[in-house]
Amino acid sequence: MTAVPFSEASQFPGNLLRRCHQISVAIFLRKCEVYQLTQLQYIILCALEEKGPIDQITLGGHTALDRNTVAVVVRKLEERGLVSRQRNPEDRRSMLVTLTDEGLQLRQAAEPSVAEVQEEVLAPLEEKERETLCRLLQTIADENNHLSRVPVRQAG
Repeated sequence: MTAVPFSEASQFPGNLLRRCHQISVAIFLRKCEVYQLTQLQYIILCALEEKGPIDQITLGGHTALDRNTVAVVVRKLEERGLVSRQRNPEDRRSMLVTLTDEGLQLRQAAEPSVAEVQEEVLAPLEEKERETLCRLLQTIADENNHLSRVPVRQAG
């Protein structure tokens, strides 16, 4: 087996996706600093706004977050009053997570900054390239979902 030189390995799709993720996170944290939101917190607020009150396991399935990560993110959002948790009356073992009015207001207030993040991430590309990139990334995510450690689960 021959060693892969750095110049070749740095061009691997997985490495490029990792770098783009780092850049996206950095831009998001800078643009949304005033809201004290991370990308994971924002996606959870969005999921709760769209899906309504749901249990943490289902929330993790919608957002492709493992149960430990979703628990930590939800706890931090709850400490800020952005979500509430209570025992699920249909299954006492699970916790229902609900978006609070404060959470909805913060998510809506952050929306323009989140749009700026997307614009800045895609700034190097022309409009047609942006559409193509997003379509290709969606295809990769959808077709490889089953390979993920935490796949997106649509049921629930």
